[in-house]
Amino acid sequence: MLHKKNLIIFCCLFISIQSFSQIEVTHVKLKDFKAFGFGAFLNFAIPVSDANYATIEGGLQYFQNADNEDLGLAPVLLGYRYTFDHSGTGFYIEPNAGYCFGASSIQKYDQFGSPIPDGNGGWQNEKVAGPVTGVGLGYLFQPGGKIQFNVALRYQHTFGNASTDLFAFRISHAFTFGRRNE
Repeated sequence: MLHKKNLIIFCCLFISIQSFSQIEVTHVKLKDFKAFGFGAFLNFAIPVSDANYATIEGGLQYFQNADNEDLGLAPVLLGYRYTFDHSGTGFYIEPNAGYCFGASSIQKYDQFGSPIPDGNGGWQNEKVAGPVTGVGLGYLFQPGGKIQFNVALRYQHTFGNASTDLFAFRISHAFTFGRRNE
């Protein structure tokens, strides 16, 4: 029990000075599947200098196309946010990498275009999990009291048997748990 308490305290101290709650409008492409969807993320920013952050992010994204095929993605990412003017606000770039968990109802086909049976009388679906990399380009506004907003464009690619390409527009709000040293 003591080890769990110490781990929780360590995680709370380590996690971050800021946490961003984000929503995004997203477009995804997976073979013939193309759809717009929505996502929600938590992005934890850990200051590594006066202007830059290491980031940890987790999220959920959901898509449905006109054929009622579904795609759900849950990426877990590590990244680095570099602010161009070295102030900790303004324009930034944020490369990231990690792993994307996912599920779909998109039917899987063999090299001849025939559906692949699953052995239970149904058909196999595309597996969308795999390593993921991406980059975001955004603008981090000056905090107004305890409120700080962030807008960004993001690209993400998931590698695997069914690779995905994702483009997103994000809006987020920073939750501040402490302050940087001025």
